[in-house]
Amino acid sequence: MARYRDIAEDLRRRIGAGEFSPGQQLPSIAALQEHYDVPGLNTIRQAQQLLVEDGLVETRQGVGAFVLRNDPQPRTVDVAAELRTARAAIDRALAAALGSQS
Repeated sequence: MARYRDIAEDLRRRIGAGEFSPGQQLPSIAALQEHYDVPGLNTIRQAQQLLVEDGLVETRQGVGAFVLRNDPQPRTVDVAAELRTARAAIDRALAAALGSQS
């Protein structure tokens, strides 16, 4: 299993156990890097993103990550909208690529 998934699972467990309460800020990325002995901050960011997807945490750029609730509530995804967005991005990339071939 990827290291960030292990970290996310441990944070999920700690949140569920009440170590971090709703409204409470999680430790900084640097503190979590030290706690989990990982050199790259992206590993912690990826772990936090999994918690965001579970509805446990929200991140605020430049501020930190905050616990929303102790029980996971995955966010709903509008698959059709996500696919439309992806298609639009692909169409733009293709137009740019084809336009540069002229």
